[in-house]
Amino acid sequence: MTQTSTPALPFPVTPRREGEPEADLFAFGLIHRTLRQGTRMVAEVAASIAAGAPCDRRRRDAVVTFTRNVLEEVTVHHSREDDVLWPVIAASAGPHVDLDPLSEDHVALHAVLHRAEQAVALFATDVPRGAVALVREMTTMADELDEHIADEEAEVFPVIRRWVSAADFARCEESFRKGSKPAHAVFVVHWVLSVATPEEAAKLVSMAPAPLKLMLALTRRGWTRRRDLVRG
Repeated sequence: MTQTSTPALPFPVTPRREGEPEADLFAFGLIHRTLRQGTRMVAEVAASIAAGAPCDRRRRDAVVTFTRNVLEEVTVHHSREDDVLWPVIAASAGPHVDLDPLSEDHVALHAVLHRAEQAVALFATDVPRGAVALVREMTTMADELDEHIADEEAEVFPVIRRWVSAADFARCEESFRKGSKPAHAVFVVHWVLSVATPEEAAKLVSMAPAPLKLMLALTRRGWTRRRDLVRG
C-alpha cells in the first residue's frame, strides 16, 4: 500500500468522548447519494443520446453545463475530504482508522474525472462522438463512486460517530461550504433537493439561511427546467 501524507489540521481538534452527542451525518450522507445519482444520470443520458435520442443545441448545452457542475462537485467533495475531514478524523481516531485506501481511491477517481472532462469538451463540439466518450467515462465514474462511497460509509461513518466530536464535524461542514461559487452552490443545493425525499428536503431547507432560501425559491423553476431538458 502507498502511504499517503496527511495535510495539516484545519483547526484544533477535540476528540469525542463516550456519551457525548454524535456528529450529524445527515447532510453528508445526502451529498453522497446525490453524487452517485448525478453521475449515473449523466451516464444514462449520454447512453440514450449515443443510441440516437434527439439532442439539439439547447439540450447539448444543458447536458454540458449539468455535467460540468457534477464533475466540479465530485472534485471539490473529494478535495475537502482529503484536506479537511481526513485530518480531523485521523487526529480524533488515531490508530482506530486507516484512511489511506480511501485517499488512494480519490487519486484513481481524479484520473477518471480528467477523462470525463475531456469527454464533455468533445460532446460540446461533436455530440455523437462525445456521447460515446461520456457513456464510457461517466459509467466508469458512477461504478467507482458506488464502490468508494459504500466503503466510506461502511468504514468511516462509524469512526466519525465514535471519535469525531459533533462540534468538530460541524466545523468541517462549515469549511466545506466556504469557497464555492454562488452559482455552483445554488446548483448543488437544488440537485441535492431533487434527490432527497420530501421529509429530507424539508429538513435541509429548514437548515438553510434566509438568503439561500430566497435564492432557491427564485431559481427553482429554472433549475428544474434545465434538469428536465438534460433528461430529454
